[in-house]
Amino acid sequence: MTQAPYDPRAVANKLLDLAAVIGDGEMPITPLALQKLLYLVHFRYLAATGQPAVKGAFEAWQYGPVHPAVYKAFSDYGRLPITGRAKGKNILTGEERELTTPQDKNLHFSIVQVLSSVGYLTASKLVDLSHAPNGPWDTIWKKMQAGEVVTRQIPDTVTLEKGRYMMIDANTKASDSRDVEQTPNEYRTGPVRRTPSR
Repeated sequence: MTQAPYDPRAVANKLLDLAAVIGDGEMPITPLALQKLLYLVHFRYLAATGQPAVKGAFEAWQYGPVHPAVYKAFSDYGRLPITGRAKGKNILTGEERELTTPQDKNLHFSIVQVLSSVGYLTASKLVDLSHAPNGPWDTIWKKMQAGEVVTRQIPDTVTLEKGRYMMIDANTKASDSRDVEQTPNEYRTGPVRRTPSR
């Protein structure tokens, strides 16, 4: 059995698989919603175990926390519900491979908790939760705007300390997001695809 932190794409795959079961087909998840749900899972797991759920770091993007590896894996879906699963790639051969699903009861429980409590919310409402005043995203976003930090990364210490603010009110007013995460300008190397290629 592997131990946390896990490949963020594998955790995203597990979240999507559990959403299909829990939601019985009534919980479609877009890439924007996936990012917010995954971040909430990361927070719950971190709070329960003291360990991060995923490798790498979430970053403060315009519409909330984003894990760049998961963004890259699912961004082709644009505003559409995700129907496929992320795969790994051998960097030497380019051959795709299935990602190993984490077998971790704490991770399973964290995902079920998040999906049961906020999995049915729209992507816009999930964005609002992630934008909670004094929450992790809000803390780092304000520091970025003030020039106090040079990275978009949301440290796990900030997630742990400020994460509770995201769960205060799940019935917030929907934001004006376009339901598609936009790559920050400094990361763009070409046009961003919006049509699913699967």
